[in-house]
Amino acid sequence: MPDVSEDVGTRLLFENKRVRVWDLCLEPGESTGQHIHRHDYFYVTIDGGRLQGAGADGQAGEPREMGDGEVYFREIEDVDIHAAINAGDQPWRNIIVELL
Repeated sequence: MPDVSEDVGTRLLFENKRVRVWDLCLEPGESTGQHIHRHDYFYVTIDGGRLQGAGADGQAGEPREMGDGEVYFREIEDVDIHAAINAGDQPWRNIIVELL
């Protein structure tokens, strides 16, 4: 898959045989670019903000307001390819935990 990253965050913080933990930091307007999720995961927002998703086809969804400390869980059936865009005016940060 060209131009699709295996990195689901901007910095890998920890990995063992059961979990992989990522830090994701985006400046306003910045995107992760297309990346692939192969495992169920959850993420915790830090300081909140507005995040917008774009599917594998590049179609962007509506930006969502997310509060500090909110937790979101995603179950992955096969794979999920998407990008995340900071649609807010402040830096975006979350911690992603992949369940291996």
